Amino acid sequence: MFEQDEPVTSPGRRVTIADVARAAGVAPSTVSRALNGSPKCKPATRERVMRAVEQTGFVVNRRGRALAVGRSEAIALLFTDPFAELFTDPTYARLCDGIVSRLTDGPNLPMILEAATPAERERVLEHVGRGAVDAVIVITPYAGRELLDRLAELPVPVVLCGQLEGDPYRGVFSTVYSDDVIGAALAARALEEVGREAPVSVMGPADNPASVDRIRGYRRVLGSRLGDERVVHTGWDQLSGHRAMREILARGIGFDAVLAGSDRIAVGVIEALREAGREVPGEVSVVGFDDHPLAAQYEPAITTVHQPLREEGKRAAEMAVDMIDGVEAQTVVMDMYLVERDTV
Repeated sequence: MFEQDEPVTSPGRRVTIADVARAAGVAPSTVSRALNGSPKCKPATRERVMRAVEQTGFVVNRRGRALAVGRSEAIALLFTDPFAELFTDPTYARLCDGIVSRLTDGPNLPMILEAATPAERERVLEHVGRGAVDAVIVITPYAGRELLDRLAELPVPVVLCGQLEGDPYRGVFSTVYSDDVIGAALAARALEEVGREAPVSVMGPADNPASVDRIRGYRRVLGSRLGDERVVHTGWDQLSGHRAMREILARGIGFDAVLAGSDRIAVGVIEALREAGREVPGEVSVVGFDDHPLAAQYEPAITTVHQPLREEGKRAAEMAVDMIDGVEAQTVVMDMYLVERDTV
């Protein structure tokens, strides 16, 4: 059933299960059970087999193993934003890093599926529907609601990285997220504690659930001090933050604090404030969001809300593997906390 993919001993000679069985002093069927993780194989026997595998240089033929266990041994990382965002937004990079790190030592191979256009979504549904992957981890669940509805009709485990309003897929999909409302309230409270009275917010796209929840969290603390006229929606990147702050300055709005929807926005905001001769944090306090490495490396170091993105990714991978093994869908909420640095 199992063969090595490439010769690892003498040229033209492949290490086989029989070789492993001889080295371990067991039957070939016992080697197969050990490699398949069969509960019929005792731990001590499995350990002896794995030592023999290492000793002989045996390499499992993944295609044969997948056929034997009835699985593809692949987990899809589904991305519904334009593909370039995957490489430019550090949020996605940290999530994916967590997912991949958790899957490294197991049989499941992570693969990225792009589903930003209708044609791409149809292709994804076709591949998932025919069993090309054993589970799907949706990196961007806020985009492509119709795609999620159709995934719910397929017999494949799905994990969402992010909270959706009303939790519409509870009991169907697993979900892991950090509570943006709570995190944003921490940011607003930090400004209140240093006596800032006139905040503005530079936030990501208005239709993004994270934007909605973060504004809600800010207002939980600040109330009417952060009215609609004091919020500018833009992209999540540095250039967007810079442009938005220049717009606020041009409108003549009085403010002594900025709540930035991301650390990249915060950097753009600070650059625009510097160009306008406004001191940070002397005249204006700035709080970012996410706690990407950029926040600590920038000068001044940015006070921000830590979102455990890598840990969320690892947990998403664990939930996907659990669902493949028959565990029911679950929801996990990760904790955020404020990281105090120099901009408040």
